[in-house]
Amino acid sequence: MKTTGAWLVAMATVLTACSHGATPASHELFDERSAGTFLVVGSPLVFARTRSDVAAHARDYSTLVAMEVDNSGDYQEYLFLYRWSTVDPRMLPPPDASADALKIIADGRVIDLKADPEPPLKVGSRPEFLVPNHGNVVTRAYRVDAATLRFIATSREITVRLPAETLDTPFTLWEDGRGALLQFLKRAGP
Repeated sequence: MKTTGAWLVAMATVLTACSHGATPASHELFDERSAGTFLVVGSPLVFARTRSDVAAHARDYSTLVAMEVDNSGDYQEYLFLYRWSTVDPRMLPPPDASADALKIIADGRVIDLKADPEPPLKVGSRPEFLVPNHGNVVTRAYRVDAATLRFIATSREITVRLPAETLDTPFTLWEDGRGALLQFLKRAGP
């Protein structure tokens, strides 16, 4: 009886360790408005910059979510940027919705992106599109290709800059979704 109990405890420990290292799987969604199918990465890349200039423990965030749009066999990859902050909005205006330039610096290489004027969908606050649960989120969509996403996913050092914002200091990696991005790329494409 003691051996069975010890064996069950050991198995539970192994299963718990395995589940903590698991990368969330990408998921597919059908959008009735656009009639497109969306493949959404399992977990985002989240970048942050400390804002001790306005408050203790305040941060600005840039969340990048990879998505692939399939419109009747026509595939296009996107990076959705969700820009949000924990700074009290009374102390700082919300991010400028027209400031659409995005610079991703990955292993010293600068990737300049300009927001798509006609994003493939309006994500609103839908959690299935990994929109942060925060009141003032500005959303932008950037067309990318699979090679760029792969480069980002395999880079050792990544930062993000939003050069059109008043404060142009880098966002550093806060939550690492590179493993999920690699899994996403295995499912993406025809």
